[in-house]
Amino acid sequence: MQFRFTHPLRWMALVGLMVSTAGCYENDQAGLIDPLSPGTANFTKYVAVGNSLTAGYADNGLYREGQLNSYPSILAQQFRLVYGGAFIQPLFTPEQAAGTGYLKLTSLPTTTSGGLPVTAQVAPQAVRGLVSGRPLFTKYTGPLNNLGVPGIRMSDLQTPGYGSAAGNPYFERLLPDVTPLRTYQQFVTDNVSDATFFSCFMGNNDALGYATTGGVTPFTSTALFTTNYTALLNTLNANGRKGVVIGIPKVTTAAFFQTITLTQVLASVTAAVRAANPAAPAVTALVIQSPLAAGGIRATKAGDLLLLAQQAAYGTIGRTDVGTKVGPYGLSLTNPLANELVLDAEEVTALNAKIDEYNGIMKAQADTRGLAWVDVSTLTNQLSSTGVAQNGVTFTLGYILGGVMSLDGIHFTPAGYALLANEIIKSINAKYSATIPLVDATRYRKVLVQP
Repeated sequence: MQFRFTHPLRWMALVGLMVSTAGCYENDQAGLIDPLSPGTANFTKYVAVGNSLTAGYADNGLYREGQLNSYPSILAQQFRLVYGGAFIQPLFTPEQAAGTGYLKLTSLPTTTSGGLPVTAQVAPQAVRGLVSGRPLFTKYTGPLNNLGVPGIRMSDLQTPGYGSAAGNPYFERLLPDVTPLRTYQQFVTDNVSDATFFSCFMGNNDALGYATTGGVTPFTSTALFTTNYTALLNTLNANGRKGVVIGIPKVTTAAFFQTITLTQVLASVTAAVRAANPAAPAVTALVIQSPLAAGGIRATKAGDLLLLAQQAAYGTIGRTDVGTKVGPYGLSLTNPLANELVLDAEEVTALNAKIDEYNGIMKAQADTRGLAWVDVSTLTNQLSSTGVAQNGVTFTLGYILGGVMSLDGIHFTPAGYALLANEIIKSINAKYSATIPLVDATRYRKVLVQP
């Protein structure tokens, strides 16, 4: 019997599988059964469409290491085992590896840090200039397979000028100077014409913007979301092109919303009050603006979520020189905490309902077109409850120690992106009868530590 291997990585993977599962293969009239197969999919040219998660954004920045460990990059490595082709990303150069700048961990929690880890900002290395005080990043010119643009919403897809100097700087970086009015929809059309497979992870920011601003940033309207998503999938799925559609997880399980708790803040405020008056009673609730609640102002209750990015603002609770300055900030009906500082329970309910609505729109499109669908909440729910175990390591959504969430509390670490890639591979295998192997997330980095 003669064997032919057409790709060196595929050959090595097959050897490893044959060694680890010796005696498990069957021989029939066609010869040895191949343990790796693309099934009915074709990965010759894979293109990834999406936002910051697709781009490899992590630690509140886009930088080279994050790009190299984006979930599309991990997927492409596995696709190469089943005849997948090259995957080109708009990488920052090694000399500009810090990219747009990012956070690094400098120390673990201490009493002086308020019980939270201490981070440091790494300076950007890929800024070519400023426009109205906003940075413009080093241009990338060349072919592209990863079309991820941090910050993009479904509502931005067909907006002329979104890639101009006054628009999204991450998108502006990818467009030639002569085409600043080209829309993201047109950009996708330009880069997907000869693709054989795609992934689409869009819609997150249409919900996340509302969540991270405490309900201040409005949702994208259902009508506009549906119109733009349909147009996008018409392009991606043209001529029956196969692909995978990735849904929006329930974002409030992320460390951004779970790390600073109401109990911790109340204890801190009580300690501050008692430092001035040891006989003062414990502070049992804060007073917050709550536009969806009756009256618009109420005391905090179970289900209200505090935001990791607002740690400094919570340190001003009780002061009389903040907010309306009529009464102690966050402790008085006349000086409630600002709406953007709390994602209150009513807003969480509205958020989850909108995520369900967006997912319903996207899944219906995927099902109608015969595309693979990934429910990311399957992964995040497990990470937030029992955790995901691999090779003796249990991953969770816990900040720092969980290993999955980067220092911004929203985006993944390389290990987290590896776990996400596995969920996508599972859906692709099931939909297209492929046998693409999963990756070992323990081989990928967790939290980034300052050397």
